[in-house]
Amino acid sequence: MRRYAVPATLISALVFFGAAFPVDAANTGLTIQPIKASHTIEPGKSVESSILLTNASDEDINVDVKVEDFIPLAGADSIQFVSRAPGVTTVRDWVAVQGGSSFVFKKGETRRIPYTITAPADAEPGSHFGVAFFKATRLDDAGAQLKVGTQVGMLIFVTVPGDFRQEGRILDFTAPGFVQTGPVGFSMSFENTGTVHFEPKGKITIRNMFGNEVGVVPIEGNVVLPTGKRELKFQWDTSGILLGAYTADASVLDGEGNELTSDSVTFYAFPVWYSLGFIVSVLVLFWLFLFIKRRVRVSISLGNQ
Repeated sequence: MRRYAVPATLISALVFFGAAFPVDAANTGLTIQPIKASHTIEPGKSVESSILLTNASDEDINVDVKVEDFIPLAGADSIQFVSRAPGVTTVRDWVAVQGGSSFVFKKGETRRIPYTITAPADAEPGSHFGVAFFKATRLDDAGAQLKVGTQVGMLIFVTVPGDFRQEGRILDFTAPGFVQTGPVGFSMSFENTGTVHFEPKGKITIRNMFGNEVGVVPIEGNVVLPTGKRELKFQWDTSGILLGAYTADASVLDGEGNELTSDSVTFYAFPVWYSLGFIVSVLVLFWLFLFIKRRVRVSISLGNQ
């Protein structure tokens, strides 16, 4: 089986940030939704869904469709696309995209493309990975790529039920030591210690120095491949005045809603600019009071003469 590695920079865009490829209508001519699809399929069963593809370029194009398999590299921020192996069925064989392997896409057209994924009766339990690619080429030159970055794709994550482990742990959870105002950013290092892909879900609960809950940030939308580690970024969008010590408690749940792993961090907030503004305002008012008081005294003194 031929394999070729994909560097960490591509994984950052392709898998870890939830996007198959950067989509820019002005450059690529194609946009795609969704950018990832997760399905749990029993052996011998099928699921059906669809992809929404749009030709945002200023001309008619030809679109070539293909599905490729990939596997994660152990302990690395990389994957390997793998070629077909004789006698082995993989995601590329399981996925059937309707409409053929090539079609003409009119300028400005949006098309919903159905697809079916069928897991064979002897499918191995666990995770199986693939990407459905759509590449644009010019109609007047079938061998020439339309523009740089014309290939977009949807990540496909298939889980076959059976004997596998879906586990993970928080390696590190951090926040800025000191902030003046919101928003407040959080960083979480998460490791997938299971045997299938894992999408951490849970929440970050923020409490003030009195123990009162003042904010909640959802943990969702990211995929971590088996044996992989990923830096997850979250943001607490708050517009209120922050003052004092705050504690952020991160909790990640398993597939049944039970807490799988947790961590907490403390950060401090003080509105320096608000405080300076208040002090300046007080000083200005005090100066005005002294000025007015002095003028009143002068007026009274002149009036008594």
